[in-house]
Amino acid sequence: MPKWKIIPPTMEDLDQHYCHPMIVKLFRIMKAVYGLLDPENEPSGIHEGKHAATFGYEDSEDTSESSVLSSLFIHFGLSSQTSPRFAIILPSMQIEDLTQGSRIPLPPELVPTVTVIRDFTIARSQFTPDPNDPEYDVYDFEYEIYEPESYPAGQVWERVQMQKFHELLLNAGIIESTHPRLSHRCDICLLDLLQCKVCLKVMCPTRNCVAFPLSCMRWRPCAAGHHCWYGDICIDCVVGGTTCLCQESWTCDLCTEKGGFFLRCLRCDRPFCGRCSYLVGCRGCRASNLCHDCAEEAPKDEAKEKYVELVGPCTKCNSPVCKPCATAAAAGTSVHIAVVSFSTGCDCIKSYN
Repeated sequence: MPKWKIIPPTMEDLDQHYCHPMIVKLFRIMKAVYGLLDPENEPSGIHEGKHAATFGYEDSEDTSESSVLSSLFIHFGLSSQTSPRFAIILPSMQIEDLTQGSRIPLPPELVPTVTVIRDFTIARSQFTPDPNDPEYDVYDFEYEIYEPESYPAGQVWERVQMQKFHELLLNAGIIESTHPRLSHRCDICLLDLLQCKVCLKVMCPTRNCVAFPLSCMRWRPCAAGHHCWYGDICIDCVVGGTTCLCQESWTCDLCTEKGGFFLRCLRCDRPFCGRCSYLVGCRGCRASNLCHDCAEEAPKDEAKEKYVELVGPCTKCNSPVCKPCATAAAAGTSVHIAVVSFSTGCDCIKSYN
């Protein structure tokens, strides 16, 4: 019986080029189900580790689409429990409380999301590894996979999304045929397609290409930049995370948990990005003053106690630095570190350390 535990993702999953393409969709369904039937245990994030989401289908000699659909299951439960609490029943589109033995209709807004998971499962059941893929070894005429499920799942759904893009152009009459060896490229401008790392949807990267408006997606880059495992993801895959007060910067839930990308007021703990004018702090050690609102409200003794002395910005990246970081710079051996205020987290410094 093919069965995959997608939430919480393992460290092996996070080390892959792909995350599981269904991870956000499963989380949204799970969050809605718990919010509806067990709000006290509603999950707060994909990476919190308190909940588990599993799905799969019964394995049989009959690999037809109808056979896979009739045996497809989606289970949700607490990680601390051995048995799942809730199940999504297909094709009747119902939620079953496995503890109470009761069923209710699936909310209409969740039906499209469950349908995508259904389509993925059908594609996954028909998946055959690519013999040219270096991640697969041939042994006794069978393929043995040495990667977690996120890898083959990503391959499956990537193929589907590439095919959808080319079919979009074919149906619009823009092209008459497509070349299978150029599946990762736009048929018109021949540039590599932009791809969301989570759901693996693709779009043409060239604004003046006729394929661009047909495939255009909205994106939400994580403020952690190249430090973020997810990288750029489409707006449909944004779940949780943190947005700064000026609404200009956002970090995904995984980078939010790691911390260090926003300055936070020591009194109200609200997040501020480097462009927020309401809070100034050292971009290296993350020490910060009170935000403007708290500075006005806090007693003078408290404001003075939490005051961070900033001695000037780095002349190379213009990041503000505090006095302790500047003092550390004076002891550095790098020319840049020795002559300008030093920020331990400043990107222009990292290459010197």
